[in-house]
Amino acid sequence: MKYSIEIFKNGQTSAPGPEMFYLSEWDNSYNLHTYFFQLKSGNRTILVDTGCGDTDIINKMLFKEFKGKISFDLPEEERIQSYIKKRRIIPEKVDYVIISHLHHDHSSNVGIFKNAKVVLSRKGWLEYMKKKRPYYYNDALFPTEPIQYISSLPAEKIILAGEEEEILPGLKVFYVGGHTPCCMAVEAETQSGKVVMTSDVAFLKSNVKNNHPVGLFYNLWECFEAYKKISSRADIVLTSHDPDILDKDFPSGLIK
Repeated sequence: MKYSIEIFKNGQTSAPGPEMFYLSEWDNSYNLHTYFFQLKSGNRTILVDTGCGDTDIINKMLFKEFKGKISFDLPEEERIQSYIKKRRIIPEKVDYVIISHLHHDHSSNVGIFKNAKVVLSRKGWLEYMKKKRPYYYNDALFPTEPIQYISSLPAEKIILAGEEEEILPGLKVFYVGGHTPCCMAVEAETQSGKVVMTSDVAFLKSNVKNNHPVGLFYNLWECFEAYKKISSRADIVLTSHDPDILDKDFPSGLIK
């Protein structure tokens, strides 16, 4: 199966250079977009991530941590609810929701898609279920509402993916970790070649291209291993935060 991929912008933020590139770019700041993706093939519809939820909660945390230097800006027209109102996304027709990882800007709206099976990392989910879970310390970063929704689903509606899983013909997920214990990448066959959506193990394409890890990680070695995997598999790399993806590479917002 070949898929088309629609890229949805879901707000923007900024971040200091060392968060983008480990122990580097000390004097720089980067403007970032947030994206999620809709894949279609025949009568199948798949979402990769579901975007931001209540930005007031995350912005309060960011204000406390960064003294107002960083915040999420989510215009009304870029909220997932606005795309739904415009019928660009039809919740009842979404068959699968793939959660690249459980951060607020990737998982917050999963509960909208009642008919969908939810795909997430087995390793990341089991880490979250542990009594002691130092990597999931912050309820603003890892919001409880989507996690409670996923927990409430019957077993047949959840796919806990291992190191690599084929979800549908031409559509795979594979574990990357690095940024969080729950990070998965998604590989989709398109007419333009294999597209890999990286999760946040890479914020920018240059993380992968230059083999330079993000500064926000829980496991540095997994970042390096992830970039090898992604580079060996991808004809096209899509990160979830690189402005160039819409501004330069795919201004139409569509990959076929």
